[in-house]
Amino acid sequence: MTAAIGLVGTLAADPELRYSPAGKAWLRARVSVRPYAPAGSEKPPTAFYELVAFGSLAEHLAESCSKGARIVVAGRFDDERWTDRRGIERTSQRIIVDACGPDLRWATATVTEVRRTEPVRRPAARSGSDE
Repeated sequence: MTAAIGLVGTLAADPELRYSPAGKAWLRARVSVRPYAPAGSEKPPTAFYELVAFGSLAEHLAESCSKGARIVVAGRFDDERWTDRRGIERTSQRIIVDACGPDLRWATATVTEVRRTEPVRRPAARSGSDE
């Protein structure tokens, strides 16, 4: 199941930037979210979410944010399924990050636009009849 989500939270640890054998960047991070509770009401428990980002977004997030940073995240839920060492089927929910940045309520930011060094590859135009 895939559902869109937006959240504001605090990085629980420094993001972990890694590279695949093919040289593609990917990142894992944990963010804590404390739901709002009106004054005088019981505070709900803090929720933790695993974030996953890919490519230049992963590199920029690792370079720009560290443990304790308040961030704004837009992404989508993704169920991850695997079999553990004992043969038990496991499932966890993670958020695939589509966009992320600092929460400007608690910080300031200087934006530096990244210029592409390679041309954008576009699909080749189709020739002939549509099939």
